[in-house]
Amino acid sequence: MAPDRFTHSVKVDADPAHAWTVLQDPETWGVIAGVERVYDAHHSPSGTLLDYKFTVAAAGRTYEGQARTHDADEPTLMTVTIDTSEVLGTITVELNPSNPGGIDMTASLKMQPKGLLSVVVFPIITRAVGGGFAEQIEAIGARMEAH
Repeated sequence: MAPDRFTHSVKVDADPAHAWTVLQDPETWGVIAGVERVYDAHHSPSGTLLDYKFTVAAAGRTYEGQARTHDADEPTLMTVTIDTSEVLGTITVELNPSNPGGIDMTASLKMQPKGLLSVVVFPIITRAVGGGFAEQIEAIGARMEAH
């Protein structure tokens, strides 16, 4: 089964360095894809988010998962891989300076089923995730502006 992808862009009234700092807060990632709880986060000595655990609700069940920062190019790009018992995925956030100040933030999520049983529920999971993805990315942008 081919992976599903979701992408959304938003203009954010925050400078890239500040927006980057917000991305290092694991709670920021907790608004994406039905995540209910984020815990056990680890950061590098420089403050870059390395990994965290989470629980997510999908298809009427709760799943535990782990996220690891795959790529971090401060302050313009952060890619996090997610792994649950049913789904593998990648979340990429790009921060590009825009005029007159602020940033253009583009976030994308790629998901694919993991295992034979997950293929059955995967369409339900992707419908739930895709239905709210744009609003979730807008919420991250608002979080960047509020801090």
